Order: sequence, then C-alpha cells, then structure tokens
Amino acid sequence: MSKIEVLVACMNQHNDELYSTMNLQTDAILANQCDKYSYREYTQSDGNTVKLISSADRGVGKNRNKALLYATGEYVINADQDMIFEDGYAQKIEEALSKVPKADMIIFNLEYLNRFTPGKKQTQKFKRLHLWNSMRYGTARAVIRRGAIEKKCLSYSTLYGGGAKYCSGEDSLFIREAFRKGLKIYVAPTVIAKVKQEESSWFTGFSDKYFIDKGILIANAFPVLKHLFVYYFAFGKRNVSKDHNFFKICKLMKQGFKQYKEI
Repeated sequence: MSKIEVLVACMNQHNDELYSTMNLQTDAILANQCDKYSYREYTQSDGNTVKLISSADRGVGKNRNKALLYATGEYVINADQDMIFEDGYAQKIEEALSKVPKADMIIFNLEYLNRFTPGKKQTQKFKRLHLWNSMRYGTARAVIRRGAIEKKCLSYSTLYGGGAKYCSGEDSLFIREAFRKGLKIYVAPTVIAKVKQEESSWFTGFSDKYFIDKGILIANAFPVLKHLFVYYFAFGKRNVSKDHNFFKICKLMKQGFKQYKEI
C-alpha cells in the first residue's frame, strides 16, 4: 500500500485534536498559523504520526509550502481544517491509483455540507484532466505524488488565498504549473471527504475586489490567452450579483491585468 500523508493548512491549533476531528486515518502534518513558532510530534493510537508545525507566518500558500517541506509520504493531500474525511479514504485512493498507476495527481470529489464557495464542480466519471477545464478544481481534493512535486520544483504562490494580498488562486496556479511541467493529472468521481463551510478566510461576496483579483489571477496563469478567459469567466458569472453584469465584470478584471503588471 502506498504511504498517504494528509497536509492540513490550519490555524490556532494547540495539540493533535484536529486529527480526530477531521477523521484522519493516515499520517498527517498540521501546518498551523498561530502566534508562536514550535514543532511537536504525536503518535496516534492507530500508529500514525501527526506533526504539528506552528508558526506566526500568514498566508495559506506559505502554510502549504511549509507542510510540503516536512512531508515524507509517497502521496500527499493538501487539505483544509474544515474537511472531514470519509472512513476508508486511503483505500478509496488506492483503488483509483491502481487504475492509473502512472498518474502524478488525481483530483477527487468533496461533499459540501454548507456550500458557499463559488466554482466547485463535482466529477461524474474517471477521466484525464486537461488544461482548459482545470481552473475549476482546488488542491484540497487532490492526491499528488510527492516525487513529482519535488522533481518538478512545484510550490504554492504566496500572493493568493486566505491571509494573502489577493483572494483565492494559489491552488489553481499550482495545478496550472503542474500542467506546464508535464504532470499526468486525472479526476475521479469518488468522494474522499466532506467540507463543513461555516466561514471563509477569503470569500466575502462578489465584490469589485473579487473580480479584480480574478483578473490578476488570470493574467498570472494565462498571460497569452487572458482576454479570452476574461470573457469566458465573465459570461459564467454574469448573474451572480445584481451589481455586476457581464460588461462590469470584464472591466474590473481588466483592471486586474493592469495591477498584475505593477506587482
């Protein structure tokens, strides 16, 4: 059996209680944003190891990168602390890996219990993922071969996500870069965890800043095709806010293009 390790970006943890709260059943790393710097290691009753890495650094990208530095699993999952894993998730992952043993990444389904985050899609069948439809997925649902991450020098952007300057996008850029560097990526219809979304550290509604930040992200991810992606994105979001029609969304996202040049 492959060694699967869950890397959790979390906040204000003082011990290993999150291991049971999230129903973790494999080795885990808790990359913990708090007000101090420390390292502790716990052995669970099931024999698995939990590493609690605490720091006062801010930003989900920094947190995920820190967890990757301490990872030892053959496969890693970059999870969030509001996830509750399914019983036997490791076996479900193994079954999917057995279908495509050369896969570098498999993106699974999550079940959203209190859904408010936009853009989350459910996979209906097992298939190869392509670049043009990859931006809808996040890495919290991705199982990634750690050797591929290290071989291709992949890491998370520190510009985007909770605690960073711009709203979500660090995981989309990670997947975008994985494609650029030739990783084989698949999607699977299996649910491996539930998500209890009570609040978000970055999504506060479809504001002007939300759309400007999306323009910054698209300029970063698709510098050549950015204008085409603006129209595609704006068309999909044209009805989500009474204050933001198709043309206003396009205008705001193009403001994001200009801001990206100044970063």
